Amino acid sequence: MDTVLMRLPALVDPSEGAETATQWTDWLAGGIGLAVLIGAYVIMLIAYVRIIQKAGYSGWWVLVGLVPVLNLVMFLVFAFSTWPVLKENERLRGSGRY
Repeated sequence: MDTVLMRLPALVDPSEGAETATQWTDWLAGGIGLAVLIGAYVIMLIAYVRIIQKAGYSGWWVLVGLVPVLNLVMFLVFAFSTWPVLKENERLRGSGRY
């Protein structure tokens, strides 16, 4: 039993080859996590572009959302202005073509 306890620190010691396996799995897990995160960001970016386009604005307005203070101003302008798609809807209703 004494020999098992004496060898126990050698099993946990990273200097005997266990460190490279841990580094490899950490790198792999980090790479997969990064790929999932980038994929989620791309999907969210596409959704934001589609929402802004459905409101009648250009999809390029999404880039303004990356600027720290300007994104709040853009949010307020989009929230309280009349959207181009609603203006078009009112115009068509007024002409009797809708």
